Amino acid sequence: MARRYSERIISVEAKANHNSGRSPAVYVVSSDHDFLKCVLDDCADIPANYKAFSSISDLSRFLSSVRKLNLAVVLIIEKNGAAVDAPALREFKLDFPQSFFIALLGSCEQRYNLRLQSLGVQNILLPPFSDVSITKEISTALPNVPQFKKHPDLFKRGQMRVNFLLPNDLSYVLGLNHFISLLLKEFLFPVSDSRINIPLACDEAVTNAMLHGNKSNPDKKVNIQVYISHSRFKIRVMDQGEGFDIGQVENPTEGENLMRSSGRGIYLMKSIMDTVVYKDEGRTVELEKRNPQAK
Repeated sequence: MARRYSERIISVEAKANHNSGRSPAVYVVSSDHDFLKCVLDDCADIPANYKAFSSISDLSRFLSSVRKLNLAVVLIIEKNGAAVDAPALREFKLDFPQSFFIALLGSCEQRYNLRLQSLGVQNILLPPFSDVSITKEISTALPNVPQFKKHPDLFKRGQMRVNFLLPNDLSYVLGLNHFISLLLKEFLFPVSDSRINIPLACDEAVTNAMLHGNKSNPDKKVNIQVYISHSRFKIRVMDQGEGFDIGQVENPTEGENLMRSSGRGIYLMKSIMDTVVYKDEGRTVELEKRNPQAK
């Protein structure tokens, strides 16, 4: 049975093709006629009525004359991954996004495997081809599925820094929190932190900077710096206001302060985050949260 690259499945999981109601057009591209014949002779079955081309560019020119192309499968058959014309494949994918690719290669180095995946090749099959059913490969491939596979350990080994300089406009806050939530999810923070707690604290910090720091002045801006790794999240929010004395902000949970709204945002941030520190006379606030699931 044909091996998939490095014996690891790099194609999508076998599922019923959502476009099974339509029979896709099948095209074969190979610059080596003899190798093409050997591969097709070895395969268990091949689709009827396929068209063969010696290059991706030739196929592209042919399809440019086709009045309507609903769905197309392109079989790339080459002796090795280096023989695939990557620039032509990139242009083809841009011009014909309704197409998807299956590659049957005599060999393929890792760098060419990665390149082909990045260019949108759906399946990469290596010899032997005697048990390959091309009809089945076509029926289980899903067009337009992103080929970029998530590595389960990548974010544990990385970190990210992002800077924003936002207008003093509250309409940006939800978009910022959406971005932060996605990052927290990718860096494997708990769902409670990625969906609710940390975005809520960030909302308070940025909203306070716009409303209280910059006093809703549309001519001022808020500078936001985000740092995240698998072990911790940190955000620094800097406004262009006059600052304030954090020591003068009363605890909203004590005495008569229970009925006041002032100070509640700061208290909320402190109840969620591990550290909340004000600097630059109150114009800068830094919030930090450790990932309790980090190992």
